[in-house]
Amino acid sequence: MISRAWGQIALDDVRAFRQDLVAHPEFDPTWAHVLDARDAVEYDLSSDEIRRLAGTSVLAPSARRAMVATAPAIFGLFRMYGAQFELQVDGSAIGVFRTLDDAIEWVAP
Repeated sequence: MISRAWGQIALDDVRAFRQDLVAHPEFDPTWAHVLDARDAVEYDLSSDEIRRLAGTSVLAPSARRAMVATAPAIFGLFRMYGAQFELQVDGSAIGVFRTLDDAIEWVAP
């Protein structure tokens, strides 16, 4: 599954995305997921919000996840999210990448 984010993203946007995803009849929480945020210009999330989001994923702990960002600030936020997620969900990992091809290759080896 590949999702795209663009423009300015706030906490309410992330929550709405998660609700829409879970409500989709074909959604399977075990699917690998790539978040393509190459067109995002800002993620307006605090460190505390990132920590809370990391502990409440709608995907199964075993689902492979990758995040793609080209903006340095967003790339850094994704790395922070990945570190928090890995601390909270034992045995899981999130890859953070600058290219979509690298992310897809990582989630689907």
